[in-house]
Amino acid sequence: MLDPFTLRAFISVFFMSLSAPIMVIMLLRGALYITPEISHAALGGAALGVLLQTLFITLIDPFIIVILFCAGVAILTAYVGRSGLQSLSMMMSALLAVSVTIYALIRSWLPKEKRIIVDGYLISDILLLSDIDIINLAVTSIISFLITLVFYKEFIYICFDADTAEALGLRVKLYDALLFATTSIAAAVIVKAVGVLLSVALLILPAAASRILARNINRMFAASLMLVLLSGAIGIALSYQFNIPTSGAIAFTSTIIFALAYLTKLKK
Repeated sequence: MLDPFTLRAFISVFFMSLSAPIMVIMLLRGALYITPEISHAALGGAALGVLLQTLFITLIDPFIIVILFCAGVAILTAYVGRSGLQSLSMMMSALLAVSVTIYALIRSWLPKEKRIIVDGYLISDILLLSDIDIINLAVTSIISFLITLVFYKEFIYICFDADTAEALGLRVKLYDALLFATTSIAAAVIVKAVGVLLSVALLILPAAASRILARNINRMFAASLMLVLLSGAIGIALSYQFNIPTSGAIAFTSTIIFALAYLTKLKK
């Protein structure tokens, strides 16, 4: 029988896997590279959340502020990105700088016990997630997954032929903003589980590997989800076997799986 720490880790991996399909859509949208920038915004959101918790409302959960902050960054990036690649790159760089600056300034002011909470978003250990953390992951990941399912067709339309979709009456700007906002929720889930520094591996690599392994969109969704589950299960096993950090082992496993998929493609 699994101990509570390991059980929570496996549950967290399952909820992280629900974030994989929206990353596949971002890949099809040609915007998967933006997801690491969104995940870095979690640092600023976490610092603001802990500050609000310290000064005003002790019951407030910083994770809520993280989601709102990441969503704001994502939607603003999507809006500015319509002006062209140069404007998008400028805004991404500016928002990253702002997020990191907020994190650094607020962290330096916070007491030591509060700094630990903020730093948990930088490097997180999936084994140390609490029951409240699991509930947060469950709610947010299910929300992002349901939005992906409900607006699947609209998201796919704007990925492949936004001009035609707009001509047919589809509100492209609205659905594009919703796509980026949903991605920010999924990114916040992964950041909470493994931390900002390791989140890139699970935000990008499963989606990229699914593109190599699968030939249609539905199979890409299934493949990306399974690859996150596989990375999590193997990573947890490796961490116990070799006494290494669990989150790092999961990210490492995801990297190895992507490398194997890419090498398989080269051989063909």
